[in-house]
Amino acid sequence: MQNKDSIMPAPLYGADDPRRCSGNSVSEVLDKFRKNYDRIMSLPQETKEEKEFRHCIWLAEKEERERIYQTSIRPFRKATYTHFPEYIDPRLRNYRSRYGAISND
Repeated sequence: MQNKDSIMPAPLYGADDPRRCSGNSVSEVLDKFRKNYDRIMSLPQETKEEKEFRHCIWLAEKEERERIYQTSIRPFRKATYTHFPEYIDPRLRNYRSRYGAISND
C-alpha cells in the first residue's frame, strides 16, 4: 500500500508552457513596460488624413478577405435572377393535377 505523501500530484495544465512561465521579477517587468511605453510615446502623432488613409486600406483589405472567404465557401454560386423564364400562356401550359396526372383544360 502506498503512502499518500509519496504520490506526486500532476502538474497544472500548461505549467510547463514557456509563455506562461515568464520567470521575470517585478522590476524586470516594469522596466520592459517603461521601455515600451517610452518608445510608443516617442512616435510622432498621426494626422487625421493618415488615420483615414490607414483605415481605408484596412477596410479594403477586410473586404477583399471577405470576398475570398465567400468565394471559398460558395465557389460556383450563380445568381438565379439573371435568367427569367419565357412567358407561356396559361391556356397552353400543362398542369400536374392530383396523383401526378397532367392536364391542360
